[in-house]
Amino acid sequence: MKDRDRASAAVVAPGRARATRPAGEPREPAEPEGPTPTPHRDATAPAGRDGAAAVARARGNGLVTVSTGDGDVAVVAPSSPGAAVAAHADAAADAAGPATPPGPADPDAPLRVVVADDADGVRELLCLVLDLEPDFTVVGRASNGAEAVDLVTRTRPDLVLLDVAMPVLDGIAALPRVRRAVPGARVVIFTGFSAYTVREEALGLGADDVLEKGLGTPLLVDRLRALCCRPAAG
Repeated sequence: MKDRDRASAAVVAPGRARATRPAGEPREPAEPEGPTPTPHRDATAPAGRDGAAAVARARGNGLVTVSTGDGDVAVVAPSSPGAAVAAHADAAADAAGPATPPGPADPDAPLRVVVADDADGVRELLCLVLDLEPDFTVVGRASNGAEAVDLVTRTRPDLVLLDVAMPVLDGIAALPRVRRAVPGARVVIFTGFSAYTVREEALGLGADDVLEKGLGTPLLVDRLRALCCRPAAG
């Protein structure tokens, strides 16, 4: 690491604060501490207030952070690969800023959809079914919740389908981040469990509906159309 980087970014061990020692003041004996995690540049934070918010969330995700200043990169030591990916998704959502109102400008244009499911067969089947309909178009596929947050932030879809049980970040944990990125989009939790087991929590976190995977595809498509206020296909 270059000297300039050392001056602008530091890894801080959990539970300790690093203070600046004035020039000429004797150095206090260092307290014993465990091994220092190896720094990784797995997450970035925007400058200023947004950067501080991203850093705070990174700490909440189990990351060792961080000082960041204007234009500086947040240095993190992830406690797990999943935590680093989740923090990166959060930082990306913050950097993107407020979402634009969802929905195509043309009311007859297809609804743009992001599908997130870790089961390849289920995900691809959903995408195929929706792409065959004239009023839906799939703009993103994700295999975990962190990928879904990143895709939603970049594509600004009108409709998001989130599986519950996914690696890295599950659908329930991803839900408030998706809602923050696209507050006006329709977000549906799609679960292989009984909908009643997650309905109350999902709706409380901002989901528009909770659907079970056992739902037949014609009924699923009709429910999504009704949710998005689209007429049934003729």
